[in-house]
Amino acid sequence: MWHAVSVDQGVRSLYVTCGLQTHTPTDLMTWVCEQLLTHEDWRRDLPLLTSPDVQADAVDRMRKRPAELLDDPTLLARYRAAMDGQDVGRMMPSLPYIDGIPADGSLRVRLTTARAVLETGQDAVTLSAAGSTYEFAPEAEAVLRPLVDGHTVDLATLADTAGLALEDVTELVQELVAGQAAVVGSLL
Repeated sequence: MWHAVSVDQGVRSLYVTCGLQTHTPTDLMTWVCEQLLTHEDWRRDLPLLTSPDVQADAVDRMRKRPAELLDDPTLLARYRAAMDGQDVGRMMPSLPYIDGIPADGSLRVRLTTARAVLETGQDAVTLSAAGSTYEFAPEAEAVLRPLVDGHTVDLATLADTAGLALEDVTELVQELVAGQAAVVGSLL
């Protein structure tokens, strides 16, 4: 609800705002338009200097592609998943590990967002978090799954669970920290 707050001078006042992230049909249509860019016919020049018949055919072809996308019964679920992967969460510096994370098993790690999306495939694991998408080898799922599930875990536990070297887990976590998708520290 859009509103403005004012207070009389000399009167004590406390104003608290609680914001919720909403998603409007306009947001959905903006996302649908971004999906249209994956189709070559939506990246071509418009036939502005051609005959009216050619222009009408072009508009008719353009009308069909968004209708196909909007008729998809999974559209809202796909939109929600895409938006979850874009949620930036709470940004926190990983002090004092800005320039690199040491391979210290006692360091703890957690994601900066509770809305990360993890997709597993045969050849890769894809994490969408904090507005970025990361692709890792399938073995990384055991490292990423507890983080996506909202846990704060030390690097040694992640390495043991995944059956990976501590150095490899540290490199993976460093990539997430560099993208502000994760935070590390000893007091998390």
